[in-house]
Amino acid sequence: MLSAFSQGITAHPLGYIILNIDPVLIRIGALAVHWYGIAYIVALAIGLRVISRWARTLGLHEDQIWGLFIWAAIGGLIGGRLYFVIQQRDLVQNYLMKPLNIIAVWNGGMAFFGAIFLASATLFIVAPRYGVDRWLALDGGAFFGAVGQIFGRFGNIVNGDILGYQAGSVVTPPQGLCVHAPCVAYVQDPHVLAWAFVYLNPASFAPQGIPFQPAQVYEIGFNLIALALLFPVRYVMPRVKTGTFFAAYLAMYAISQFIVFFYRGTELTTPFLGITALKQAQWTAIFAFIAAGVLLALARRYGVAWPFTEKRPIAYPLPAGGLTTALSAEWQTQADEAKARPAVNPYVLRRKSVPTFERPDTLPDWQQGDSRFGALRNDFNTPASTSPKDQTHGANATESAVHE
Repeated sequence: MLSAFSQGITAHPLGYIILNIDPVLIRIGALAVHWYGIAYIVALAIGLRVISRWARTLGLHEDQIWGLFIWAAIGGLIGGRLYFVIQQRDLVQNYLMKPLNIIAVWNGGMAFFGAIFLASATLFIVAPRYGVDRWLALDGGAFFGAVGQIFGRFGNIVNGDILGYQAGSVVTPPQGLCVHAPCVAYVQDPHVLAWAFVYLNPASFAPQGIPFQPAQVYEIGFNLIALALLFPVRYVMPRVKTGTFFAAYLAMYAISQFIVFFYRGTELTTPFLGITALKQAQWTAIFAFIAAGVLLALARRYGVAWPFTEKRPIAYPLPAGGLTTALSAEWQTQADEAKARPAVNPYVLRRKSVPTFERPDTLPDWQQGDSRFGALRNDFNTPASTSPKDQTHGANATESAVHE
């Protein structure tokens, strides 16, 4: 594979991309290990790794993390598959009349919107059982999805599904190039979109020899943009209000799907409300974006400022009274600690920043100024004289000044 890859780069400048990869990685008797399944396993493993660190930083126990992950993974897989199935135009003939096809995920076909919907509903229901705020559980699911779906899309690239529109006429690759799988190569062709995918493997889901826009790569790009925006605030938002991270992720994903499906050629348009230019996933994206706004309002109303940290984790199993009692106790503890800290006087801080001038220990006696210019010099803070003579002298001087 590497030799063919390097030969393609050397012999041909950048052009369309040839993919000759069998969707099945290895066959062991009747057992077939698919690239698509490997991609999902990698996505789950990396997503779990990242979400575990995130949850521990927020003070959650390992048992809480694993319990919620298992339920969310089951809900996401079921939801993703069922939402794909119900969108198919041959739903009755190919799925309802052949029920085995419903669970045949090895043949490809997962709708990530369905995974989001059912996994989120599952987390919202089971979160209290594990002593986790419902909205915080949704935040964790969103972070998991933002990371994991990037790796899952590589399975779509190998399979040849989630294709974009055709990006040129049928091509004939140079003789002898990428004849044997697995192989990836570049071919120059001024009549084809420079980054189009051309599938040559007969086992792939894509027609052979036809260049397609790589909608899978577009999706990965949007996923990376969303993750880049959300990653820096993954710890901050739950401490302000749980649930806001989930609402932001759902809104960003809805926007990405609405845009990407303008380039997806494998889905037909779905007329709705008199509009015939949009596809079903785009209608779903519109409603999901509206739902994200509603969820943001609900999260700001019912979410909590999550107070626990890795150094001060939540007590698990929870104390009597459950999560509400644990949250109230931690909030009260932090409030008491804040009151016990020494008070800082802002006036003192301000005075320290202003330069001060020391007064001399002794001041000269009052002196009469030149009245022609209206200049009288006096210092009313002159210390009193210590001897009777000085006091008399001072009194006479004052009297003279009055008569003047």
